[in-house]
Amino acid sequence: MFCARCHREYDAGHRFCPYDGAELTEGRRVDLFRYKPTRLRGTVLGERYEVRGYLGKGAMARVYLAVEIETGQPVAIKVLEEFAARAERTRERFVREAQSAATIGHPNIVRVLDAGTRSEDGAPYLVMEYLFGESLGDWLRRERRMDADLAIPVLSQAASGLAAAHRAGIIHRDVKPDNIYLVGPQGDPYAVKVLDFGLAKIQAADLITATGTAVGTLEYMAPEQVVSDLPDARTDVYGLGVVMFRAFTGELPFPRSEQSELLARQLVTPPPRPSEKRRSLDPLLESVILKAIRKSPNNRYPSMEAFLEDLERLAGDRDGPLSADEPLREPSDVYLPQGSFARNAAIYFYRRLGMEAPRFD
Repeated sequence: MFCARCHREYDAGHRFCPYDGAELTEGRRVDLFRYKPTRLRGTVLGERYEVRGYLGKGAMARVYLAVEIETGQPVAIKVLEEFAARAERTRERFVREAQSAATIGHPNIVRVLDAGTRSEDGAPYLVMEYLFGESLGDWLRRERRMDADLAIPVLSQAASGLAAAHRAGIIHRDVKPDNIYLVGPQGDPYAVKVLDFGLAKIQAADLITATGTAVGTLEYMAPEQVVSDLPDARTDVYGLGVVMFRAFTGELPFPRSEQSELLARQLVTPPPRPSEKRRSLDPLLESVILKAIRKSPNNRYPSMEAFLEDLERLAGDRDGPLSADEPLREPSDVYLPQGSFARNAAIYFYRRLGMEAPRFD
């Protein structure tokens, strides 16, 4: 028996959900799921998937609830927006990167089940497992911050999935609470799925213009992304570190402000100590957060595996001292841009904050 309100499942002896009182149904009836109406209802994609409703949208795609006609199983279908689908390179990368993520086969990465193109306009789509639960972003917008006994397992699972992606040569580039999905009913221990590998690399292609305008999730953007230097695994370490900062403090290191000023602070301004936002924060937790969000990639965790090991030490699942307490590899924690474009962009952002840019050569 299934509760359509909280997604809990019970033995056949129950009629009403003991948790929220809703009447139970036999099986997961898609018509009882939470979704919005859409003009695409009834559309069949790939002769296999019938669209039932609208779930939401991101920067470049819309997500729909659908059922696989043969099995009746619910799936989520992500369709690239028309403006993005017109660019051949974007279409190719959308499918290629998502298919690459699908090959990882890690329990903390959302499963991509199928891919195709819509017959009427050629827009590519991805078919993914339907997840019961909510994003970490939704959770934090409602509850504001997490306690350690909940947050550390969530962050550890996200780090485990990202580490598997890195081993496969895939950098996410858009790690944020809305791309970390908490599977399960509210209040229970959560399983975690990392979402949106396919779109992240596309969004990273043109992060910044000559005038300092960035595209993407600015609050979680690492300094190397701000100036369009080549990201690596440590870029995702930074993103997850900002997620950790927000999960424990309820705030961001650099609150949203005018776009170029926010980007400038991501690049130049040292982050505040998390304990300034939450005085009761464990100093060990604080040291892990601060190591993950260092300006210089060389001063962060060298890999997602190293970040995960310290999270496991915080949880008591691994012995030994925190690597976060080791001395910085570079005494001055500033980001040194690599390319000529990145150097010019960095100079612009220093000036945006009224600061004199250092010599980068």
